[in-house]
Amino acid sequence: MHRAVEAGRLVRVRAGIHVDAAEWEAAGHERRALIRVAAGVRTRRQNAVLTHESAAIVLGIPIIGARPEAVHLVSGTGSAPRNQRGVVWHRERLGDGEVIEYGGFLLTSPERTLFDLARTRGFRSAVTGIDAALAGRYEPLPVTFDGDRFVDQEPGDIAAVDRAALTARIDAAAGARGIRSARRAVEFADPRSASPGESLSRAQIHLLGFPPPELQVGFARADGGEDVTDFHWPEYAIAGEFDGFVKYHREQYLHGMTPEEVVWLEKERERRLRRGHGLEVSRWVWDVALAPRLLKAELIAAGLPVVRR
Repeated sequence: MHRAVEAGRLVRVRAGIHVDAAEWEAAGHERRALIRVAAGVRTRRQNAVLTHESAAIVLGIPIIGARPEAVHLVSGTGSAPRNQRGVVWHRERLGDGEVIEYGGFLLTSPERTLFDLARTRGFRSAVTGIDAALAGRYEPLPVTFDGDRFVDQEPGDIAAVDRAALTARIDAAAGARGIRSARRAVEFADPRSASPGESLSRAQIHLLGFPPPELQVGFARADGGEDVTDFHWPEYAIAGEFDGFVKYHREQYLHGMTPEEVVWLEKERERRLRRGHGLEVSRWVWDVALAPRLLKAELIAAGLPVVRR
C-alpha cells in the first residue's frame, strides 16, 4: 500500500483507507468531502453518529465557506472521547428523532443538523442551508465503502424541513450558544431562493444594507411565456441575476442544449428585460457573491442605493 501511494497510484484518505488516485483526481469538492466522511466512519470501532458539517455533507445541505477535513461526530450521552486523528467530537444530548439512518450512515436529522450549523457557521452559510432544506432542495452524493473501494449508491428521498419545527427546536434551546444567530437565520430564510448562490447573494445583500429584493419575479414575453428574475427591486427598476457555473454545464440545467445555446438564450432574455421592461440587469458569479466588497460595487454600479449601514 505504501509503495502504491509513493508511486501515485493510490491516495491516502485516512490511516488504512486509500482510494484510486485517478478517481480522487476526477472527484469534485463535494465528492472528496463525502469520501473523507465515509473514511472517518469506516475507521470507528463503534457506530458513529455524524453531526454538523459531516451530517450536512451526507444530506447534501449546502455549506458556504471551507468544509473541514475533520469528521464531526456526536456523543448523545454528553461525554465523548478526546478529539484526535482528524475526528472532532461534539458533546451534545440528542432528543428523540434527532438521529436518522441515511445513505448507509447514522447522522443527525436535517432539523438537528441545520440547528447546529445555524449556531456555528455564520449567517450566510446558515441561510443558504436553511433555504435549501425548506424547499426540499438537497443535493446528496451518497458514497459507501465496499470492500476496498468507494462506490456510488442511489440517494434516498429527504423531506423538506418545516420552518415551524426549526423554530420550535430553537425555542426549546433558549440560552444555548449561538441561539440568537440561529433564530435570525431561520427568520430570514426563504425557500424561493432557487440555488445556493442565490441564497448566499440574498444574505450578502441583507448584510450590506441594500433594500430587500423581491424574489423570482416573472415578466411577460410577447410569445406568452415569462422571463423570471432571481432578484427584482421595482422601485429602482433593477433586476439581479446570479450566474452559477452549473447553469451552463450540468445536464439537468441544460435540458438537452449546448452551453453555447444556453448562453445565447440568457443574452436574449436579458435583452427582453432591458428593452421590454426598462430594467437595468446586474449579473454576478460565485466569486462576486462570496466577496462583499465586489457584490457591493456591482449593485451600486447598477444604481441600487445602500439604505442601511
